Amino acid sequence: MRAISIERFGDTPELRKLPVPEPGLGQLQVTIEAAAINPLDVAIASGALEWLGEYRFPLTLGLDGAGTVTAIGDDVTRFRVGDRVVGQFWSQPLHFGTFAEVCVVQAEPALGALATIPTGMASHMAAALPTAGMTALGAIEHTQVPEGGTLLIIGATGGVGTFAVQAAAARGIRTIATASAQHAEQVRELGATEIVVRGAQPLDQALRQLAPEGLDAVLDLVGDRSLTSSLAGTVKDGGALLSTAFGLDDQLMADARIHAANYSLDRKPERLGELTKLVTAGSIRPVIGTVLPLGEAPRALAGDLRTARLCGKTVLQVG
Repeated sequence: MRAISIERFGDTPELRKLPVPEPGLGQLQVTIEAAAINPLDVAIASGALEWLGEYRFPLTLGLDGAGTVTAIGDDVTRFRVGDRVVGQFWSQPLHFGTFAEVCVVQAEPALGALATIPTGMASHMAAALPTAGMTALGAIEHTQVPEGGTLLIIGATGGVGTFAVQAAAARGIRTIATASAQHAEQVRELGATEIVVRGAQPLDQALRQLAPEGLDAVLDLVGDRSLTSSLAGTVKDGGALLSTAFGLDDQLMADARIHAANYSLDRKPERLGELTKLVTAGSIRPVIGTVLPLGEAPRALAGDLRTARLCGKTVLQVG
């Protein structure tokens, strides 16, 4: 089978021919139809997440994917051959990823989550859901912004951002989002109430006009620590300032006036279940910026591909 893999941490990912993996105890074999790229994939390939668990080489990269179950190992009762599944395929140890024609994954992934693909959803759309969608739902929940409250989303055009805008709108939250001029209307169509165009005016000045009484929360998806520090004063007492991109320094997180924290994805099976329900209900849809063949994955991981469209997710069409 074709797969994007590395022989050791720090290697440049390459398209290789590898043996088709067979499922063992508690595992599924899934023919991958589509996969999505996340910053996590780059972090894993570099070795930055080596501390998180066990890895086996050659390591096939890719966590998010969608496909069809083609074989099951002993003690698997939740899924059957022929089921269409989607999820974050993060087994422990991690050996077989989704950037391949075939993947083997635990039926209950130790560090991920699996679910049935919503009825009628194409595989490339499903593959765009897991990591970014789950992260958006979790971060919005942790901000604890009430219905009718005001939330600022910094970086609304990326994978997590496009989901976060929709998730906030589904909760009845008034959302102020940052976006480029060319993407402003698209972000508004996703549910943003107000758009602050990057470079048009200083963000703090725009917020004084749009939210003179202060924000209930700020959700940072970019990781600019100088920016998050400058915005802390716009958050109401008892409000939240969360970052999914490690955009808060220790001094900010020690501020007792607000709840400031770097958010890491939690309760993955629960969040994936909620995500698929919202998709089925039509409250959330994945936004895909680019669809690439599997062989283009190394260039995409290296950041060599650009798109002028709304960023959203980069998806690999595998099968």
